[in-house]
Amino acid sequence: SNIPDGIYIGEYDVDFIYAKVKVTVQNRTITGIELLEHKNGRGKPAETIIDRIIEKQRINVDAVSGATNSSIVIKKAVENAIHVN
Repeated sequence: SNIPDGIYIGEYDVDFIYAKVKVTVQNRTITGIELLEHKNGRGKPAETIIDRIIEKQRINVDAVSGATNSSIVIKKAVENAIHVN
């Protein structure tokens, strides 16, 4: 709620899993998260976590079952986007 409006880029890499995201904030609300890159092995189902983050307006949401590591990497990329900038 204290994030200034804007577009933020974040990424997170753990060698075998990598995510890069673009987070859009309007009226101090996350209105969009675009997954720019996702190296995921078998973790593609984790990409649905983006909808959970937007819906709950927080990063601390449940991981996608069967894609826990990719879920964590995507959440960390979003966190890095909105905390680094």
